[in-house]
Amino acid sequence: MGTTHVLVLDEGTTSTRAVLFDDRSRVVASVAEPLTITTHPDGRVEQDATEIWEKSASVLRQVAERANADGLEIAALGMAIQRTTTVLWDRATGEPVAPVISWQDTRAADTVTELGEDWARRSAEVTGLVLGSANCGLHLQSLLDADPELRHRAEAGELLAGTVDAWITWNLTGQFVTSSSNAGSSGMADMRAGAWWEEFLDELDVPVSLLPAIVAEDADYGRTRTEAIGADLPVTGVFGDQQSALFGQGGFTAGSVKCTHGTGSFIDFNIGSTPIVPSSGLDCRIAWTTGGTTTYLIEGGSFVTGSGIDWLISLGLLDEAASLDATYAKGNPDSGLVCVPALAGFTAPHWDGNARGLMIGFHRGTTTDDVVRATVDGIAHTVTDVLAAMAESAGVAPQVINADGGLSRSNTLLQAQSDLMQIPVVRAAQAEFITARGAAWCAGIVHGIWASPEAASATQEAGETLVPTASPEATDLVRTAWQDAVSRDLGWRRTVLS
Repeated sequence: MGTTHVLVLDEGTTSTRAVLFDDRSRVVASVAEPLTITTHPDGRVEQDATEIWEKSASVLRQVAERANADGLEIAALGMAIQRTTTVLWDRATGEPVAPVISWQDTRAADTVTELGEDWARRSAEVTGLVLGSANCGLHLQSLLDADPELRHRAEAGELLAGTVDAWITWNLTGQFVTSSSNAGSSGMADMRAGAWWEEFLDELDVPVSLLPAIVAEDADYGRTRTEAIGADLPVTGVFGDQQSALFGQGGFTAGSVKCTHGTGSFIDFNIGSTPIVPSSGLDCRIAWTTGGTTTYLIEGGSFVTGSGIDWLISLGLLDEAASLDATYAKGNPDSGLVCVPALAGFTAPHWDGNARGLMIGFHRGTTTDDVVRATVDGIAHTVTDVLAAMAESAGVAPQVINADGGLSRSNTLLQAQSDLMQIPVVRAAQAEFITARGAAWCAGIVHGIWASPEAASATQEAGETLVPTASPEATDLVRTAWQDAVSRDLGWRRTVLS
């Protein structure tokens, strides 16, 4: 037999992928298939549960067969799964009885308004999350209210519901469980008790009997059915995707930060074993429960990262994403131009849906390269604002930022981030596999491949570190100019329409 390996299912919104890691955290094999997502004009965003399961089983089978052909031993299967996406299915037949409601779905927006400020406050205190339409309890309420037959069957105990990890585990092993990181991201769980928030579910008239047992990430999730994926494997190391990415970056201690730069930016900040009610509209989530201890994180994000670069390309200001760094370098660092890239409003810490993109400081010498440079710097400022709000809420200052995601390839963005925060930024090697690697490490630790999280992290390929090149004094000046520009931008759409 060859080196012991860990198989991981990395199931996301638009694709599902199986990845095989060896005991040096190297990727040995990977197979992916796309997933369909349907967006309706009324705000519904839906997926097909059968497609998610069948394609996930297919990629797992393909990689397991490849490993078997090469004589490679697989010790366990871990999973990193999209969060806050809701599946409802028949307990007896295992067939879905409604479309999957995506985390992007906004059908519950009016219900959020109707619930009012008191429930919003209580939600933040109990679940750690901002009460919004991305809430699995509200998803289930909408399905049951829309179909009296489904409600009758739910109350009769004929249906089961959960996030995608519960659905896939049910099909893989027959166990009806969900991991703490997925439950904690659903909006239905008490983050301190690690149990369903029954008072909220009662308010929504959603039977708690629909929901799975909440278990630790390193729990025993059963064994895979051979007929499902062609292998009999123990399942453990089951995470929500962003939590798995933090684990896969080695973010095990309080103050660890990972920033995933994609269409937008997801930022996760480890705050240790004590949860908080964060300010500035940030979320406090269960990061993971391992070794009997629950770790928490603060999460925030920005809407415009890769989408801001796409915007520059659409305007003809940038040829392609690959030329971003070269174009940035041609811009004048002293142009005085400031870009606030709030193309879709602001998330934390400003939370202003009426903000819009603003560029200030034009003069006759301004060039298109200056515009590109200012936009990249504006993206970095936006992420810095979120990180500063996180550090204030947590009372812990980050010492390093671990970056992954497609736009982390940009040296200019990561350098700007390092300069503005005045701390190092580390670009992960094999950034596209970081999310899967977190689940692999957890499963591998359970099955003795690595002795501890630190031992697993020691096997990863070293990333590239960028350190601050700007002085604190210079950073203070550009931060002051940025904050002035933001103050001018807040409420802009409301002002224009009034």
